[in-house]
Amino acid sequence: MSTARSTTSADDDRVRVTTMTFDDGDETGRHRHAYDYIVVPITGGTLEAKDADGSVHTLEQLAGTPYFGMAGTEHNVVNRSGQALSFVEIELKH
Repeated sequence: MSTARSTTSADDDRVRVTTMTFDDGDETGRHRHAYDYIVVPITGGTLEAKDADGSVHTLEQLAGTPYFGMAGTEHNVVNRSGQALSFVEIELKH
């Protein structure tokens, strides 16, 4: 199991902007989102999300098509695309 790489490009009292880069099979590790967030896929691809309650679901990211996530979400995210994948996560701090 390899770990996805993250690079934070902005972090202040209002937002945190992080680019996540995954090789095939890389994962984030289980984590809980403290803030609402917006994900902007760079490459697009298939992710598998394993939620805290044990449920597993597939996320299909489309390059350039953002989506919203809510604070309190707890999961481990794994790249199942068969190739590298990246996205930008923008956390909206309160």
